[in-house]
Amino acid sequence: MQANKLYKALSVIALLFISFSFSADDGFKPLFTIKAKADSFTTDNLGNTYLIRGDEIKKYSQTGDLIKAFSNNTTGKIASVDATNPLRLLVFYKDFATILILDDLLSQNGDPMNLLDYGLEQSDLICNSFNNGIWFFNRQNMELIRLDETFKPVVNTGNLNRLLRTDLKPNFMIEHNGYIYLNNPDEGILAFDIYGTYFKTIPVKGLQHFQVKDNVLFYYSNGILKSYNMKDLSQKELAFKDVLDVRIEKENYFLLYSDSVVVKTINN
Repeated sequence: MQANKLYKALSVIALLFISFSFSADDGFKPLFTIKAKADSFTTDNLGNTYLIRGDEIKKYSQTGDLIKAFSNNTTGKIASVDATNPLRLLVFYKDFATILILDDLLSQNGDPMNLLDYGLEQSDLICNSFNNGIWFFNRQNMELIRLDETFKPVVNTGNLNRLLRTDLKPNFMIEHNGYIYLNNPDEGILAFDIYGTYFKTIPVKGLQHFQVKDNVLFYYSNGILKSYNMKDLSQKELAFKDVLDVRIEKENYFLLYSDSVVVKTINN
């Protein structure tokens, strides 16, 4: 049932990408606006919105109501928030080499995880993994490492520079449907399976971050939301004006502006 809903939503979204000259205002109606500034934002698959500013996270519901705010002034500025699992937010404080795990009400789940205790203090990137695992990219050894739910290392790729004969300078990673996607802006997105085995490189370069929905990659760059189908390699575009970032959840579009987030849906 969930797969059918996702397929339907992606099919509708795909229709809106057909015309490269299509204006975002032509096919959407606004649902709500969150009046708040943010350094960055993310969303989850339930349609909740998370605004990140400094050391604070604010969570808003599917209707734009503030659910809760969370901050921790002892661990510095938030580097990233992974909300791919809405019940288990992964908050990374890179400058302090610390991770916090929050529940769906932004309550802290357990003690902070100090990466120094696991020899992972040189990790630049982290993301959620299946069964409450965590992926790390460790720049010291240029390797991907996966810890399981008990924080025990279960996957280690070894030095990827040597294995792939490349120069890795990744800036983002995410796990989706059994693959870990590591973004290397100069070369593209490197895909690995859940055992850390290299699968392929997706030839989309220069990205800061992206979403993966089914077999489609979505990313926003220079005012254009682009889709890249990883099966048939087709690409489509959709233009937005004065928007800093865009995310898609189901048939809704989340648009980050300098002073707000506007959520729109497909205008049937």
